[in-house]
Amino acid sequence: MRRKETTMTGDFAPVKKQQIYWTVTIIIALLVTISSTIYSLSRGIYDVFPFIYFLPIILFVYFYPERGVLFSLGISTVYLLLVYFYSGFNPNAVAVSTAWFVVFVTIGAVTSSFAAGLREEERKYQGIFDNSLTGIFTFDRDTLKLTEINGKCAQMLRYEIPELIGTDLSRIMPDKESRNRFVRQIQEGRETGDIELHFTARDGTIRQFLVSASVTPGNVVICSVIDITSRKMADQVIERARDDLERRVTERTRELLRANEELVADIEERKRFEAAIRLANHKLNTLSSITRHDILNQITAMVMYLSLIQEVETDPALHEYLGKIEESTRRIQKQIQFTRDFQDIGESKFRWHNIGTTIKEATAWIDLKDVTLDLHVDDLEIFADAGLSKVFANLIKNALIHGKHVTAIRFFFNETKNDLVLSCEDNGVGIPEDAKERIFRRDYSRNTGYGLFLIVEILGITGLSIKETGTPGNGAKFEIHVPKGSYRVVQKTNRPAS
Repeated sequence: MRRKETTMTGDFAPVKKQQIYWTVTIIIALLVTISSTIYSLSRGIYDVFPFIYFLPIILFVYFYPERGVLFSLGISTVYLLLVYFYSGFNPNAVAVSTAWFVVFVTIGAVTSSFAAGLREEERKYQGIFDNSLTGIFTFDRDTLKLTEINGKCAQMLRYEIPELIGTDLSRIMPDKESRNRFVRQIQEGRETGDIELHFTARDGTIRQFLVSASVTPGNVVICSVIDITSRKMADQVIERARDDLERRVTERTRELLRANEELVADIEERKRFEAAIRLANHKLNTLSSITRHDILNQITAMVMYLSLIQEVETDPALHEYLGKIEESTRRIQKQIQFTRDFQDIGESKFRWHNIGTTIKEATAWIDLKDVTLDLHVDDLEIFADAGLSKVFANLIKNALIHGKHVTAIRFFFNETKNDLVLSCEDNGVGIPEDAKERIFRRDYSRNTGYGLFLIVEILGITGLSIKETGTPGNGAKFEIHVPKGSYRVVQKTNRPAS
């Protein structure tokens, strides 16, 4: 590829010198041609010298094809005038010179057209070379001297173009081993495609290029290069990140395996403790059951003897004391009976309870008399202790005993943003405001029974809670709050609003 008429930055002076050189050469050739013509014609030589005119015509047409026809016409005219002048209008000389005139002009026109086409092709390929977004450079296969380099390649290497033209390939490829391997492939006549090579920029940084090379018939090697340094750096960063991630995952996996082993060991140990605790609780419950049974038998005997004494004793003062002793004894009997119900809390496995079925089971042994039981909970299930039926049994008994004029008990539920509320309401006398919280305490239950206290304990095992929200005089309303995850609605049905 030639570098005529190039306008790249920093390359103006060499081009100017080249133009001056060839202009001087053309002038010299022109002077020599005219001098030879005058000398030959002055001595009567008409045959050989016309061939000399081909030299200035071809030189001028090659470098200035757009003015080649005019130049050919001008120099042919000079030749014709000189022949006419020195031959004295010799018919033979005039005929021959006229024929040469036509030949010179024809050659000038043809070569001008051909040179213009070549120059246009040269400009086109030079434009592609100079403006390519891919870096391109050429070097001589024999001398390894850089002959051409485009602006993109120079920019990649941080050089100005004139700084590299004519320098050795080692200037941009200092690594001898990779350079020799690359050159050896070229000298063996093999085309190279997409090989990775390291180049050194002007500032000393190493750039990694993807190089494709081919050899022209003139032993000029044309190389196109793509800078892949950033991509390689990104690949290295990604590779390091992947390696680091794999290392962390491996370490974390080992930690999790160790933690899992420790957890398994803890679970096994806990299972052994739980088995031991269950065995101990079973023994304690068995002993407690036997002891409670014996105590209740003795209390029953005491109550019977007290009743017999009261029948035969006529002293009013003693009769009063015996009544108090009997009342205290029956209270002790009730408390012992409560311990029998309380000891079973948490003993059985938790499970899902269908609330409609559970309430019906709880009321199977309760005499509702004329009280209506209204259930709207058939599609609700709650995860709770096996003693959940005692909760509903105690709520119903509480309404029957303390509601006085209760005629209806209603169960229903509704979901809120945070939980589910299962409600039990009646139309009795209700609960006074000052007693709404105290009715669930154990000390309050001594006077009314331990039912509500037992309810709190059973519900609390699985995170459920209860409170009374009724209006005094309009009936009691107990709300059981069930957290998310501890309830499920098996089938959606149309339920009345609460």
